[in-house]
Amino acid sequence: MRMFLFMALSLAGICTRGQSNHQLLKRGDQAYLKQDFNRAEENYRRALENKKDEKTTYNLGNAVIEQNRPDEAIPLYEDAAKKQNDPTLRARAWHNLGNAFYLKKDYQNSVNAYKEALKVKPDDLDTKKNLVLAKKQLLKQQQQQQQQQNQDRQDNQDQQDQQPNPQGEDQQGQQQQAKEKMPSQPKEMSREEAEQLLQFTEREDQRVQKKLRNKNDKTPPPKKDW
Repeated sequence: MRMFLFMALSLAGICTRGQSNHQLLKRGDQAYLKQDFNRAEENYRRALENKKDEKTTYNLGNAVIEQNRPDEAIPLYEDAAKKQNDPTLRARAWHNLGNAFYLKKDYQNSVNAYKEALKVKPDDLDTKKNLVLAKKQLLKQQQQQQQQQNQDRQDNQDQQDQQPNPQGEDQQGQQQQAKEKMPSQPKEMSREEAEQLLQFTEREDQRVQKKLRNKNDKTPPPKKDW
């Protein structure tokens, strides 16, 4: 994936501090072109200490990402892309931001960044190629994630099917025992059975009353005092 470098320009009639800053940027660019990215990073950081500048921030992001540190490069590219008014630099910042996300396998954000770059520079062929590649990787990633989720669900279901359920068995046993201990429900009596029971009850009541009367009749009379 192509990384764009925004080279420092020689300026005349600037102050001593600016001239020093210009030298730092120039040395940073020279080190970058020689692929001495560590020295390039050092010079860009020193230049930023003197003066905050989106171009320098952007070039620092390039030096950092060339050292395989996309996490550190991402905020630098984002800062340059959002604050820079120059459309060329803004498009390149979005493009390189897409590259940084791609290296992290964050394909969704990579796609988003490339789209932002094409909004600024619609005819950029490199960005179009990278966008197609990132979309393919995103689709592949989503399919793999879906397959993994389906496999996880299937594994969980298989484990549940294979495991015994002692709690369920205990509950069934308890329910069976409780059922055995419960008294049987009385059968509903027919009309004839109800009448027979009533007649039997009346006869028993008459028999008890008669027995009580006979007992009272045998009680001796009280003694007279006279």
